[in-house]
Amino acid sequence: MCADRGLPHLRKRMSGMNLTGGKFKGLALGFTATFCWASFYIVSRYFFGTDSDGLDPFWSSFLRYLLAAAVLFCFLAVQKQIPVLTAALRKDWKMLLLLGAVGIAGESTLLFYSMQFTTAARSNLLTNISPVVTAVMSWFITREVFSRSQIFGMLLGFVGMLTVFFLRGGDQFTGGKVSFLIGDLMAVAAGICWSAFTVLGENAVRRYGPPVIMCGAFLFGALVMIPVMGIAGSRITFAIDLRGWLMILYIGIVSNALANVCWYAALKYLKPGELGSFGYVSILLTVLLAFCFLGEKITLPFVLCLAMILLGTGMMLKISSSDHQPEKRKIS
Repeated sequence: MCADRGLPHLRKRMSGMNLTGGKFKGLALGFTATFCWASFYIVSRYFFGTDSDGLDPFWSSFLRYLLAAAVLFCFLAVQKQIPVLTAALRKDWKMLLLLGAVGIAGESTLLFYSMQFTTAARSNLLTNISPVVTAVMSWFITREVFSRSQIFGMLLGFVGMLTVFFLRGGDQFTGGKVSFLIGDLMAVAAGICWSAFTVLGENAVRRYGPPVIMCGAFLFGALVMIPVMGIAGSRITFAIDLRGWLMILYIGIVSNALANVCWYAALKYLKPGELGSFGYVSILLTVLLAFCFLGEKITLPFVLCLAMILLGTGMMLKISSSDHQPEKRKIS
C-alpha cells in the first residue's frame, strides 16, 4: 500500500527528470548549431587572411554546397525522408531553385566573400540585422501589423547597423588600415538575401520540413553556381592544398550541414522562441572568437552598436513563440 501511494510521486519525479533531460539535450543541440555557424566567420576570415594560393571563392563555395547537400541527403536517408525530398524536387523544383539562388548562391556566397574585405565580428553583426529586414518584407508581402515597440526596435537596429559603417577597426590581417565598406555591404546584402529566403520559403518549409528544403536548396544553390563560375571566369581546379580542403570540408560539413541538422533536431526539445534566442549567442560568440583567435579590435563604439542591434532585434522578435518559427542564422 505504501509503495502504491508513492508511485504517483515517483512518476511525477521521473517525468520531470525526462523533461529536464530533453531540454538539456535541446540546449546542447542549439548551442552546437550556434557554435558551428559562429565558427564559419572565424574559419572564413582566417582562410582569406592567410590564403596565398588564391583559391577561387565561387569554386570553393560550389564544392561546399555540393558537400552539404550530400551530407543532408544522407541524413534524410537515415530519417527515411527521401520520398519527401523526391516529391519536393518533382512538385516544387521552381521554388527550390529560387530558394537555392537567393538563400544559398546569394546569401552564403556573399557572406563568405565578405570575409575577404571585412572582419568576422563586423560581418556577423551586419548579417544578423536580417530579422529587421524580414519584418519589413513581411509587411510589404503580408501587411503584417507591428506594435510600437517592434517598430522602435526596427529603427534602433537599423541605426546601429548604419553606425557600424562609420567605425574603424581591424584584426591581425588588416592592422586597422583598410576600409571595410565593400565587405560590410556584402554582409548586409547577405542578410537581405536570407530575409528573402525566410519569407519566400515559409510555405515550403511547412509543407516538406526544414531538412528537406535545406537539402534541395543546397543542391540547387550548387547548380546556380555553375553559370556564375562561368561568367566570373573562376579558376576550377582540384589541385587545392590541404588547408584549402580542410576549410571546404569544415564549412561544408560542419557550418552548413551539421549546423542545420542540430538546429532542427533541437526543435524537438525546445520551443521556437527559446531556440530563437541563440541568435544573440551567435553574435556574442563570434565576437569572442574573433577577439581571441583573430586579434580583432573591439572598440567601445562597436560594443554600443552591438548592444543597439541586439536590443532592436530582441524587440522585433518579442512575439509568441507558438506562432512563429525562429529564424535560422546561416546557413553560411
